[in-house]
Amino acid sequence: MSLTLPADIEPHLIDGHDWNDPGVYCLSLTVPSDVRERWESEFEQTPDYVDMVEQKHCTAYVGATKNVMARLEDHRDGDVRKVALLRVCEIDGIHNIHWFDSKDEAFKHEWGLANLMSQQRPEFYVHQR
Repeated sequence: MSLTLPADIEPHLIDGHDWNDPGVYCLSLTVPSDVRERWESEFEQTPDYVDMVEQKHCTAYVGATKNVMARLEDHRDGDVRKVALLRVCEIDGIHNIHWFDSKDEAFKHEWGLANLMSQQRPEFYVHQR
């Protein structure tokens, strides 16, 4: 599966925000059974976190952006900046979106929200850049 936009964003909208606002988003990913082999065929080096991707039941990617819709389109289409993990794992859907009034606020909260998700969902490997 991949993202169907803007339909996949709509369940995550809250009053006063729209899909072009700043936010921190969490994508659920489908990890291929041969993730290590795919990584090694795509990249020269394999980061340590690939071990966690292999071991955990679920994998999620958390990112912050000034425009949620535009960044999710980038992730889906790979036109601008393709995240390494998303070159190996497929986007399964949007887990959640936290909306903010400014990009500075979104970027300020990105790490904390990723960390909170890791604590609340120990079965997840939560990747955040």
